[in-house]
Amino acid sequence: MAMGIKIGQAKEIEMEEAVAFLHEHDHFLLAGHEHPDGDDVGSLCALYNVLVSMGKTADMILPDPVPSAFTLVKSSAKVLMEIPEDGTYDAMVFTDLANISRGGDFNFPDVPSLCIDHHQTNEKYTDYLYLKYKYAATAEMLAEMFFAMGLKLDRDTCNALYMGIGTDSGFFKFSCTSEHTLLMASRLVKMGADPSYISNKLDEKTEEAMKCYKLVADTVHSYKDGKIVVAYMNKEAMALDGENSDYYASIPRCIKGAEIAALFKYKEQDEYRVSLRSLNYANVADLAAEFGGGGHWKASGCTMNGTLSDCERVFVEKAEKYL
Repeated sequence: MAMGIKIGQAKEIEMEEAVAFLHEHDHFLLAGHEHPDGDDVGSLCALYNVLVSMGKTADMILPDPVPSAFTLVKSSAKVLMEIPEDGTYDAMVFTDLANISRGGDFNFPDVPSLCIDHHQTNEKYTDYLYLKYKYAATAEMLAEMFFAMGLKLDRDTCNALYMGIGTDSGFFKFSCTSEHTLLMASRLVKMGADPSYISNKLDEKTEEAMKCYKLVADTVHSYKDGKIVVAYMNKEAMALDGENSDYYASIPRCIKGAEIAALFKYKEQDEYRVSLRSLNYANVADLAAEFGGGGHWKASGCTMNGTLSDCERVFVEKAEKYL
């Protein structure tokens, strides 16, 4: 990647400086992370919509396709998986991307860069970093920013931000939900977000998804008196609904007595992506960091290599320390 990536180089800035960055540039490349979730898609598309409404030009790129559930945001149809050969940019903005290694194998332009993120584990790889790790979602940060700018947001932008806040907060069930989270969601609804439309679209399940749910549920098992709960998405399950794999982390998480939930997702032979969730006190961001990953206190992820049984054994040994 051509951009001058250097871990730890970013200057941390406040919202007003992030707004100034958007005003100072005209041609943006916007980038998110691999296996995009609702917050990343929502944040990326909302920022795109706002920049275009300001008379700027922008392209959006992701290393993986937008999951079908999140295409309820209309502008998601404009997300690319390659940087246009004729693209000319004077700035880059990364949304919801804590680790540059998850940004894809792109040849990013060497232009001024900003990251807008809510992950405490952010590697500070851009020129500027606007970080609010106590916020439930990057979309919550952007909603606050756009309201502070006095912008009138269209329905698609409101839906994008509401989706981002909703999915990252478990639709206001997770402990990351704050008064501010609810306030931003409320203001988005007042301005045009449609919670019913968003929930109905996200709740839609295909027959393949229901088959996948059963496959994952049948693998649930636990350790340490039920405090560590593990489930698998094998190759068959990933083929059925791999694009929505993070959704299935809710299966081990909902087991009574669970504190740490882990979903091992098949990537290729002897390589697994692991989605981690905690219920009350376990810091799964630190647990994921032991395997080179990261994320939030109660939601994180990593990649493990080896046979499934070996990966699980090592994981459980490490996880026990966080109980």
